[in-house]
Amino acid sequence: MSQPKTLIRWKTLLVCLVLLIPIPSVAATSITFWTTETSQDRQAVVRYLADVFMIFNPDIIVKIRGVGENSMAEELARVRNSDSCPDLVGCASNLVVALSNQGWVNCPGAEKCIDSIGSGRFYAGTLRRLQLADGEHCGVPFNGWVQGIWYRKDWFEKRGLAPPDTWENILKAARAFHDPQQGRYGILIGTKGDAYAEQVFTHLALSAGVKEVTRDGTVVFDSPQTVKTVAFYNELARYTPPGHQTWRGRDYYLQGKMAMMFYSTFIMDDLAIPAIAGDSLTGEHFKELKGAPFDYQLSSNTGFVSTITGTEKASFGVLHALGLMKTGDAVREEATERFVKFLFTKDAYISWLHMVPGGMMPVLRDIAMHETFFRDPQGVFQNYSRQRVESILLGFDSLKCFCFSDGQLMPQATQISAEGVIGDMLNATLYEGVSPREAVAWAAERMRLIQPSN
Repeated sequence: MSQPKTLIRWKTLLVCLVLLIPIPSVAATSITFWTTETSQDRQAVVRYLADVFMIFNPDIIVKIRGVGENSMAEELARVRNSDSCPDLVGCASNLVVALSNQGWVNCPGAEKCIDSIGSGRFYAGTLRRLQLADGEHCGVPFNGWVQGIWYRKDWFEKRGLAPPDTWENILKAARAFHDPQQGRYGILIGTKGDAYAEQVFTHLALSAGVKEVTRDGTVVFDSPQTVKTVAFYNELARYTPPGHQTWRGRDYYLQGKMAMMFYSTFIMDDLAIPAIAGDSLTGEHFKELKGAPFDYQLSSNTGFVSTITGTEKASFGVLHALGLMKTGDAVREEATERFVKFLFTKDAYISWLHMVPGGMMPVLRDIAMHETFFRDPQGVFQNYSRQRVESILLGFDSLKCFCFSDGQLMPQATQISAEGVIGDMLNATLYEGVSPREAVAWAAERMRLIQPSN
């Protein structure tokens, strides 16, 4: 992986400054940062940034440890009351909220960082995902991705169709463009009952006001809104390519055979870079597709809708956050706050985001519009205007999910997802002849049997 230009500049500064700054005469404060960015190339970027921070802050030593997302909570519980407890964690925002509910997070420290960075710079929805019932924030939003509908803007304009931002507009367009005899399909949704299908369903369900559980743990999934969403999902499945479709169905879109697809911002590099799109331009994955050359106009001819309206507006995505841990050591906690603030300085923050262009999107409005952000090493963002990126990131303002509501994490929702209840429900309606009402009732009963995991 090539390194961002900003990172190269940091490395040059590091080499020069290490010769200029004297070693402090007093013992430095040591802090530990656990991050779920565990791959070798990402760890290299994180360590470089820590090194740069230490050059400018010689009184602080930052130790980095990569910890898998699935093992973070267990590892924290194991070391919570030992000297090995980290001072800072970088992980999914839901986990930060869960840690806060355990009383492990330094919420005042997070508030101080947000105030110092500038609360008005954050997309409002990212702050809400970390806001507790008392109004205090338990973590600092860091980056994330947004899901939505990517669509052939040029096709829509020729037909005089409105963007697919409402249920009515989505269905109208899916019907209009669906022509399987000519090898063209209206929309891609998940029809395999996997995580992708759950993500698509969740986005639509949230736009209909569907909830899985209330704050007191009562299952309320078996509602008229849920039945309506399942029925709508079944209707959209009629305009999806045949077979059990997953995210892999993006091949149809990249080969010009599909009008719309649900996908996250991770697709941005595939739309922009021929080498990255190559795996979707072959005939290897679907017998209907023979392969196609890269379409250099596809990124400019593609529109994106992040906020969908059914009975209410909803966006769906994943947010990563920084959680400052309680250590009982005021000096370490102050050092941790300084490191968090450094990670939000322009060059440091953009270097972090450029680890995964599109998959790590900024939570700060001004960074999203900054010239340096658009100069990622792979050249992904150079294919997108500032206006388009801003429209994509507006999804952060109405970000919702089943597992978090009103400052409280819903443990049942996390377990419901882990057990694949939504996927099984969709399979029952798509392939087993079960009515939407019966499938929803079955899913709700199964949810009631699930105990929240600790």
